[in-house]
Amino acid sequence: MKHLAYVLLLLLVISSCYSQQPASYSAPTYRATLRHLVARREGLAARYRQAASPAARAACLAEARALWLTALDSTVFPAWEGTPWAFYGQTWEPRQGSIACGYFVTTALHHTGLRLQRTLLAKQTSENIIKNLTTEAYISRYRGTSQAEFLQQVRAQGPGLYVVGLDFHVAFLRVREGGAVQMVHSSYLRNVGVVREAADNNPALASNYRVLGNVLADDALVRAWLLGRPLVPHGKLVKS
Repeated sequence: MKHLAYVLLLLLVISSCYSQQPASYSAPTYRATLRHLVARREGLAARYRQAASPAARAACLAEARALWLTALDSTVFPAWEGTPWAFYGQTWEPRQGSIACGYFVTTALHHTGLRLQRTLLAKQTSENIIKNLTTEAYISRYRGTSQAEFLQQVRAQGPGLYVVGLDFHVAFLRVREGGAVQMVHSSYLRNVGVVREAADNNPALASNYRVLGNVLADDALVRAWLLGRPLVPHGKLVKS
């Protein structure tokens, strides 16, 4: 009986993890929050341009990095959770229509103010998406590495936001203080759609080949976001 009770409790926990409802969403509130983000970013950009020393500019970049991460983590990701996945999904609006994994990554970044070729970039292979967001200095590749070992390598790079490219998928990895790793993505598994879930033992992270981009560690990318500059592609964009 104790064994049966344990199994039932375990099934209940698993079920609750998979059936967790996304946070409430209001389109007007979302748009207003993004407008407020623009104002804060532009104010910080003005301080960056007026900074009189490299140290002052570095401090502005550090503040920009934190602001950008908070906007994605607290505003954009929660808004998109629950949006259905579809192979050709490319909606611009959270929880309206459907969105594919590549479009989710590029749209989330676009909504925070990164000036990128959202549609063209979303159609690239997962590795090419990453190569067009950052340089080789911030990219790591893993072939034939177990999922546990891969996540250990991710944690070793420290807290932050990463983009991971898989054999047939692309997603954000959010590494938190203490080492917890969350996968934020438009999931094609279980018809979940956009979800934020634990990366450990997550079947969506299974892949023979993985490419990891430590995107927010790249000062050039953060600077482009802060100053509203168009993203300069680092790799070839294939038009389909």
